[in-house]
Amino acid sequence: MRSLLFFISLLATLMYPWLIVNAQETTITPNTQVTILSPSSGQILQGTILILGEINIEEPLSVELSFSYTDDRRETWFIIHEVEGTIPREINFEWDTTTITDGQYTLRLLVRTDQDQIIAFVPGLRVRNYSAIETNTLVPTSTPAPADTHAPTNTATMTQTPVLFTPTPLPPNPAQINTRDIGMSIGKGGIVVISIFAILGIYQYIRNRNRRDE
Repeated sequence: MRSLLFFISLLATLMYPWLIVNAQETTITPNTQVTILSPSSGQILQGTILILGEINIEEPLSVELSFSYTDDRRETWFIIHEVEGTIPREINFEWDTTTITDGQYTLRLLVRTDQDQIIAFVPGLRVRNYSAIETNTLVPTSTPAPADTHAPTNTATMTQTPVLFTPTPLPPNPAQINTRDIGMSIGKGGIVVISIFAILGIYQYIRNRNRRDE
């Protein structure tokens, strides 16, 4: 059993490059012979849309109309219509956009022949069935009307006028001491001091006298 699995793995490894080369043999030719006339890139789609196109190829084998999400990095394509056998020159298909969510989509028309595949793309289709449609709205610039123009306002100018102050004599201060009061205070103080010394002298005299009498 292990030998069989090893042989299958070895065979797959040897055939892998051949499978890749064989897959790359199918070439994709630019859309010079296949054209999507409507809708155009950037168009807003709502409801059922009519897909118009032209095929200028001798004996095409099949034609496929499909769509993909613009942001899908895996490029997964969903078939809308596919026709085999007798292929008309003018394509006229309907696409019901209400069955998909709103967003950005890419439309693809693929024609297969005996030797290659010829593809035409229409990117940037905006499906807007359930959301608001973007519009480029210019923001108006407000211009004041003549009635809104304010009249000029007169501004008062202040002028400095010098004011002359006349000194007013202050009333006499009751606590103010003049020269006369100072002289009287000194005289009274001197009399008090002399009186004190006189009393002390009389007291000392009487005391000394009493001591001698004893």
